[in-house]
Amino acid sequence: MQAGIQADDLTGACDTGAPFAARGLATVVLLPDARRPASLPEVLVVDTESRGLAPEAARARARAAAARLASHRPGVLYKKVDSTLRGAVAAELVGALEGAGCGRTVLAPALPAQRRTVVDGLLRVASRPAGETAVARDSRFPATGASVLALLGPEGPHPATLVPLATVRRGPEAVRRRLDRCEASFVCDAETDTDLADLAAAVNGWPGLLAGSAGFVGALAARLPRVPGRPHGLRRPLLVVAGSAHPVTRLQVARLEARGVPVLTPPPADTGDRATIVQALADAARREIERGAPRTLLLTGGETAYSVCRTLGAAAIALGGELEPGVAFGVLLDGPFEGLAVITKAGGFGDADTLVHVLEACA
Repeated sequence: MQAGIQADDLTGACDTGAPFAARGLATVVLLPDARRPASLPEVLVVDTESRGLAPEAARARARAAAARLASHRPGVLYKKVDSTLRGAVAAELVGALEGAGCGRTVLAPALPAQRRTVVDGLLRVASRPAGETAVARDSRFPATGASVLALLGPEGPHPATLVPLATVRRGPEAVRRRLDRCEASFVCDAETDTDLADLAAAVNGWPGLLAGSAGFVGALAARLPRVPGRPHGLRRPLLVVAGSAHPVTRLQVARLEARGVPVLTPPPADTGDRATIVQALADAARREIERGAPRTLLLTGGETAYSVCRTLGAAAIALGGELEPGVAFGVLLDGPFEGLAVITKAGGFGDADTLVHVLEACA
């Protein structure tokens, strides 16, 4: 197996696996409790749906997933974390290390394609400290703020130290010397995709757990040979299910609705129990599909994507690649709607026209 990846939500699982699928590698995302595919894919991604869990519960799920993946001896073992540090990041990293039998990790959460960078160990979103952006209003954003090192703290892998941007910019050899000299886990600065490519080169053959967002894993995937891919085959009509409350998603939905595309969204007030609201969206999506209208599903927001796939009886997604960074596509596996095309996107990803671009990509 080329790579084994654990992610804490479904859109994260898909956008982390997509760079491998885009290079022609058979890539499957397993939903929680799904059995392993009959034949092991080249890249296996396990979604633990643990972002909203308490730290100990999230740690246990990460531990079990990492042990499962490590048993297949993948060339790359990767713990995907949210690019804005939401969820029980420290606890899940410890759990993944325990499950994999590793003592150290290299964590690079930057995602330059979505304007998320790490400099001096501080996460910035669109050049602003993450704690000063809309991200901080999410209850899953860490109380420690934008400092990645502070986030790890006593509950995360320790000791932990920084690989500063100055070292990264000196090239892979300089980074590798730092990794080899210090018996610690590492948080890595990165501002650009070139920085991430240098980090990917530096960790080649490094005997530890790799961790980060879709940016770092994309740089790792880019080091593999590319096999000519097939056309994505996505077709209209498109059904959009947008459960994310992120302002970016709301703007994207407005652009789609202006073109007459049907979009299922929460009630405007968005009051009440979040899980109930998301399940209502999933039930509505199933009713629309049973009427036979959509040929492709577009799911935005991790909770929404998982709830819809579960409601449709799917156990996994076979990924085909990505339409643009952070926008993955594939087909559902298992259940009565097996083979239905699906596109996933994290709620905060993209610009105002991202979903319009997705629509235009569908024939």
